Amino acid sequence: MMMKKLVLAAACTTLAGCLSFPQTTDELRNHTGVRSETIEVARSASAVMSTIANRGRSCMNFGSHTQMTRGITMNANFFDNYRTRTEGRSFVVEHNSPNNVGNPGWYPRVMADVVPTASGARVTTYAPIGDGVFTRAIQAWAKGDTKPCPRIDLF
Repeated sequence: MMMKKLVLAAACTTLAGCLSFPQTTDELRNHTGVRSETIEVARSASAVMSTIANRGRSCMNFGSHTQMTRGITMNANFFDNYRTRTEGRSFVVEHNSPNNVGNPGWYPRVMADVVPTASGARVTTYAPIGDGVFTRAIQAWAKGDTKPCPRIDLF
């Protein structure tokens, strides 16, 4: 059920903003359809970044396929692929869907910026509404909880 909700949210976002969805991490940070959340953690920025990058690599590199059928008139197949990368102190989840009309290539979907503070680190996540499963996992990893894996929540 959660997978269908996420795919539906991704499909709506893709179809509604296929030509305007952010193509770069800077565009993602500043996009009006993206929500940001900031948390402070009592762990070093390097430890936070290491945990996020390692868990992201093992949990957020995957593909999914969803088929929606409605009566005789509608039959839609959605293929979505996700991969991760780091860019300095930023963790980026990239999305690729051949269903995108404007740009079927890889683009940043969710990201987290990690900044050192006097008491640990500040983590700011950026994600479209509907992608909270990714944000919650990244925030848990930043706090040191390595158990959550959004891929499990999606299927």
